[in-house]
Amino acid sequence: MEARIRQKLRALIGNVTHMQNVADQILDLIKSTMTEEERNDSDTCRVVENLSCVCEEALQVLCEELKKGTRLYEILYNENQSTSFKAFNHGTEK
Repeated sequence: MEARIRQKLRALIGNVTHMQNVADQILDLIKSTMTEEERNDSDTCRVVENLSCVCEEALQVLCEELKKGTRLYEILYNENQSTSFKAFNHGTEK
């Protein structure tokens, strides 16, 4: 069961990171193709901005959890074969 949890946590970290990157890329494209007025009137633009912020906040909370040295940190640290985790964990080791 713990191996399954570790696998899902690594997948979640990777997916949230990927989702934030895609949202940020979409925002860059929107900014280069739409006027400020169009962006302000766009529900899609607001949703993508919110998505990027939610992803950032989720990753910040997870990073703080890892810094605390909690059980979650132990699970991920012992199974740090994931490239996403290694990049995410850079500088948080004790």
